[in-house]
Amino acid sequence: MAVAAFPAAAPQAADETGGAPAPVPVIHCTDLFHPHEDPDDHFDLATLYALPQLDVKGIVLDQGERQARSPGRIPVSQLNHLTGRTIPATSGLGRRLTSPADTGADQPGEFQGGVRFILDTLRRSAGRVAFIAVGSMRDLTAAFNRDPALFRHKAGRILCFIGEASKPDFREYNVGLDPHAFVGLMRSGLDLYWVPCFDGGVWQNQGHASFWRTRQEALLSNAPPELIQFFIYALEKEKADPIGFLREPPAAARKAALFAMERNLWCTAIFASLAGQSVAFRNSRFGLESTTSAAEALFGFEPIEARIADDARVTIGPGPGAARLHCFKVLDQARYPEGMTRATAAILARFPVSKTQTLSNPTRNKPAHTP
Repeated sequence: MAVAAFPAAAPQAADETGGAPAPVPVIHCTDLFHPHEDPDDHFDLATLYALPQLDVKGIVLDQGERQARSPGRIPVSQLNHLTGRTIPATSGLGRRLTSPADTGADQPGEFQGGVRFILDTLRRSAGRVAFIAVGSMRDLTAAFNRDPALFRHKAGRILCFIGEASKPDFREYNVGLDPHAFVGLMRSGLDLYWVPCFDGGVWQNQGHASFWRTRQEALLSNAPPELIQFFIYALEKEKADPIGFLREPPAAARKAALFAMERNLWCTAIFASLAGQSVAFRNSRFGLESTTSAAEALFGFEPIEARIADDARVTIGPGPGAARLHCFKVLDQARYPEGMTRATAAILARFPVSKTQTLSNPTRNKPAHTP
């Protein structure tokens, strides 16, 4: 089966000056919390803010009942402050869907903001809006169920990080958050780009999952000190004023502790695939490139058929009612962990700190070669 680094899509429109393509409009649906449950979501968020190829319209915070106790709005407010942006964030539905067709409309009004934001953004948009979904898929599926015709007309690619690629009897964590939401999305017929979290069981990647592991020093050694302070705040589950904390230079001991940690990752640089880019190895360096040559890319997507059972088990292959979608595939397994780490590090090294928010007299990192 042919694998393309970037399957064909409608070309991005150039900006008004005829220069680079306009950024891709995107809504990010995430199970981001503070205090965190898994700080990979903070790395995802920072990467999202650092990719100029994407125009982030808003962030839907998964699992609204938990958001009330551990608000993901805190890290969003911090990155808005650092970048001078005003990306909105709203909490989503509080409870699991009761069926794959559930709209969630009967849930309390305080948790309806995520679905309303998705639908309102699609209605207002002149063109298609892409989605990144990590976590339960709950708000995305409920929004689709409320207005399928709108989604088919206005939703672009949906990059969803969830599930297991080859062991139907293994229930991955995100699927377990809301099995009906997963089933509903996978059966939706939308332009799904499915990125399984594991392939072969927990912590396994046999080639059709995005999981890799690295040290945080490799990700952050060239990042701006303001961003390092953001990660210290997250990883140490700080309770100090979130904005005031960012104005302080990183303490040496806390920075060393941050750098010493290992990190499990699934997303980051893969987000750029929405803009037709992959991580490629060229001229002895890893970086994002627009290319159609799978031989030069670390990952791509292949068209598949998959049967999604009512209990959320996925079996890849044709059959009655099989869904058609694109599935993530690692194209260079030997280089994948290093390449993803270096590409993510390069993105974070260019994190766009607003000049008005730069630390006064900060102790910046010693300049080093950017991967």
